[in-house]
Amino acid sequence: MRKTRFGLGGALMLAMVMCGMPDVARADCVDGVRNATSEELVFAARAEAALAAALPAPIANSERRGGPFDFSRPPRLSFCKADPIGAFAVSVGGGYLYKFPKAEADRLYAERKGLEKQIEDLEKLPADKDAEYKQVLAQMKAAYDAAPRRSRKDPPFTPEQQEQVNRAMSEGKKLEDAAKKVVTDHVASVKSRTDVLRAQAKRLESYPQELAVRLAMNLERFPESAPTVATFGTPSAGRSIGLAAHNVVMAVEGPEGAARQALFEAVDQAYLQGLIGQPLPEVEASKARTERTAHAPAATK
Repeated sequence: MRKTRFGLGGALMLAMVMCGMPDVARADCVDGVRNATSEELVFAARAEAALAAALPAPIANSERRGGPFDFSRPPRLSFCKADPIGAFAVSVGGGYLYKFPKAEADRLYAERKGLEKQIEDLEKLPADKDAEYKQVLAQMKAAYDAAPRRSRKDPPFTPEQQEQVNRAMSEGKKLEDAAKKVVTDHVASVKSRTDVLRAQAKRLESYPQELAVRLAMNLERFPESAPTVATFGTPSAGRSIGLAAHNVVMAVEGPEGAARQALFEAVDQAYLQGLIGQPLPEVEASKARTERTAHAPAATK
């Protein structure tokens, strides 16, 4: 997957690192548009290729998603006439699917079920509340049963009978709501504890995990710090001004856990750091690096 976009703003990066944004519409340029210069196109192509070359091989028990990066496809750039040379950022991403080994999945399943049992026990009504709940339910049933009844063959209710029905239904509904409140009040009283357990259980889910590596170059503003986000260089208000690599940002997205951390560690951060302030490699050199990475042994967890 490749994305070269004009105007990847810092505010958007803070919301979602390297999210794809549509190209700026030419109609939005009140002063008209300009074509990318040959130098901009060369730099963008090298920048995309250099980032693509940093996408790691799949970690153990995972596979790449989607097709390989197309090194022959020219970058897409769009500018208004007033935009200076280099007014663009570059981003590339790759998807991965991680599948837990059976033994690990079984262990996680057993741990998650244990936590779910703790949640169930906490939310179960204690003896005194259970007695109150059952008492209110009995009152509710008596209220509903007090309403006059008729079959289809019976004549319609008289106004007095209908009034009895309405009163019984109203009283029964109040008692029904009161019974529900006994349960909801108890569940709310243990919520601070069950929320912690639910969060722990969620982290133990063993379904296949969709992970993604996002890489961007020459962002105006860096995203907030996070466990699987890394930044190199300094923010660049002019983005690719001077057609040089001012910064690189990487983020690994997906469910929190060992797989996401392993994929984060599989990215060659020394290589990304080495792109800053240096002439970018030729596209063919980046392509060759990608091919070597693809044939490298899978990283272990």
